[in-house]
Amino acid sequence: MLDEIKKYDSLVQVLLYLLIVAVGSYVLGMVGSVLSRFTDTIVIILVSWLLSFLLDPVVDRIQKYFKFSKIVSTIITYLLLSIFIVAIGFVYIPLITTQIVALVGLVPGYLSNAPTILNNLDGPLLTQIENSITLIPSIAQFFFSAFIVLTLSFYFIIDQNKINREFFSLVPDTWHETLIFIEKVISDTFISFFRVQFFYGILIATVTWLVMYLFGIGFAVSVAFLAGLFAIVPLIGPLLAIILPVAVALLAGSLKAMLVGVILFIAQQIIFNVIGPRLLGKAFSLHPAIILLSLLIGLKFGGAFGAVFAIPVLGIAVVMIRTFGVRVARALSKERVRKV
Repeated sequence: MLDEIKKYDSLVQVLLYLLIVAVGSYVLGMVGSVLSRFTDTIVIILVSWLLSFLLDPVVDRIQKYFKFSKIVSTIITYLLLSIFIVAIGFVYIPLITTQIVALVGLVPGYLSNAPTILNNLDGPLLTQIENSITLIPSIAQFFFSAFIVLTLSFYFIIDQNKINREFFSLVPDTWHETLIFIEKVISDTFISFFRVQFFYGILIATVTWLVMYLFGIGFAVSVAFLAGLFAIVPLIGPLLAIILPVAVALLAGSLKAMLVGVILFIAQQIIFNVIGPRLLGKAFSLHPAIILLSLLIGLKFGGAFGAVFAIPVLGIAVVMIRTFGVRVARALSKERVRKV
């Protein structure tokens, strides 16, 4: 009789778990469909929040070193950042845009020398490239988006303590310790991930520009810029950061293209496997298949920004599951010992 009751309880538990999974999947699908309508707004908020995380340590250092107030330290930090963004916008964005347009103009001639099968791709490929070019934001849009991000992140830093107090006042006191832990995990994970990826992006962009410049290959600035952006995306980004320079180098000859590809491949191995881990340590230890899956999911819901943010979000989820899983296992173990 007891065995039958235990079997019945086990069956009920399994059905309950399946029901929870089904309901959870349905709710997540509904939430995803609603959030997809506000993708642009969510991306701006996330970037602002991330920027506040990245700049908060800089603000703290200025505040401690110069003995300024937090508001003054924050204003100084954002003035320096704004000057940097304006300089990038006026100096490099027109140059990069001009080089990209010029590079697109060379595609028909390049394809005319390719095999017939590639010539058949001439029209569709040019159409896709032209459509992509039209999606490149104008300088005015760039500055407007940057202004919104800077403004939001400024208030996130200034009112950080106030925001935390308001949020903690909405939840029971027993949750505070857990929420503080979650906040620390999110902060450390995002900062660690983007610090590593930006470091990789800057190194890859610098090496790409140097290699193309030394070989006398045109469009070095724009290709290096795009390669640096690609390198920020884990797993598939480094591969794209090699394919693009090699494709452009083919315009200067197959030998140069081969040399550029080999040098960039060796440089990436040194950067990702030697320099990066020694200077920054491993930000994540996730299986490549899991990273690729998260990239695809992030790309589906949030485009390029979603693909980039998917990795740290996955890292946070893994840390949470591991931590709370250990806590639950310990609690169950203590409960079993107590019953015995």
